[in-house]
Amino acid sequence: MKEKSNIKEIMFGFIKNIILGYLEWFLLNQNTFILKGLKFLSFSKSALFLKEIVEPRLKEGEILVRVDACGICGSDIGNIFGTSCKPTSKLGHEIIGTIEKITTNFDKDIFQCGTRVFVHHHASCKKCYYCIHGNETLCENFVDSIYPCGISEKIVIPKWIIETNSIFKLPDTLSPEEGIMIEPLACCLRGWNKVKIKKGDTVVIFGIGPIGMINALLGKMYGAGKIYCIDINEYRLGYCKTLKIGIPLNSRKNDIINKFGLSNNEYVDLIIIATADLSVLKDAVKIIRPGGIILIFGEPQMGNKINLCISEIYSKEISFITTYAASNKEINKAIELVNKKIIDVKKLVSHKFTLEESNKAIERVYLKKDTLKVMINNSKNE
Repeated sequence: MKEKSNIKEIMFGFIKNIILGYLEWFLLNQNTFILKGLKFLSFSKSALFLKEIVEPRLKEGEILVRVDACGICGSDIGNIFGTSCKPTSKLGHEIIGTIEKITTNFDKDIFQCGTRVFVHHHASCKKCYYCIHGNETLCENFVDSIYPCGISEKIVIPKWIIETNSIFKLPDTLSPEEGIMIEPLACCLRGWNKVKIKKGDTVVIFGIGPIGMINALLGKMYGAGKIYCIDINEYRLGYCKTLKIGIPLNSRKNDIINKFGLSNNEYVDLIIIATADLSVLKDAVKIIRPGGIILIFGEPQMGNKINLCISEIYSKEISFITTYAASNKEINKAIELVNKKIIDVKKLVSHKFTLEESNKAIERVYLKKDTLKVMINNSKNE
């Protein structure tokens, strides 16, 4: 009886190993990595949490990228709290990574396993009415396409992103800190492409977070004279002063309206609103010179409204311009500026966290205290 029992156990073990071996072969040949989980940052109405899913099977024409680093944008905070006027459920879009798996024979100059890349999370079609008129960011196809999100271990790059040339090979010399600043720099470049200033013009920036500071750096590059950086956050104002980015002004300690104006012979040619607090628009209308430009960059909260004196705007011939996101043209330019060290964005990164510390990173951005640019760093080399 014992001998028969042993034979049954041996046979059962043998059959079990055959089945498991076949199952493993089948899964590997289906490009399904079911034995490995994939973590990414998700949220609900009450909490932030790391969610784990089965690493997805790639479809033909897709690429798997291991996320090396991802910056946290102010818009991520708006998405978490449900106040964004352009909401998404995906957190993180300032992404650099390394190609880990390829499903098709792409251009080998870019698409090889081990190649470092910047991923543009949304792409325009370049053919529609909006794209033809230079409004690529209004294209119906300009939506967040990566899966699951930027604050993740890995992401799937869909065929659409690849076909529109929205994944960019990065120079080996580019650091993770520089890489995560490519997208915000590109967004600022798009804003500056919409305005015109003359050499020596005065620029005022409301909100001196990472975006405000990038705009100040671009102001210098484009030949602005005085660049005033207005905020109430002393840490950021001090950062601005230390890095000599612009002239810092605390709006709680300075009379902004009386500081500027024709009576003081202080003409303000361009004002950039780099804050979600659009109440500063009232001051902006007061201090901008006749014929000046107000560029609204900061994403307003959903349903945000403000009362402005239209007769004053009309009589002063003030131009209002809004700007959102960036096209591939600005992404290419941003990579060039960072790689050539024309714009030093690395110094704007103040804090780095691991993926497991994402909650702390988000809290840091939300509170803004003693914080500038925050990034999630997955790179093993850092």
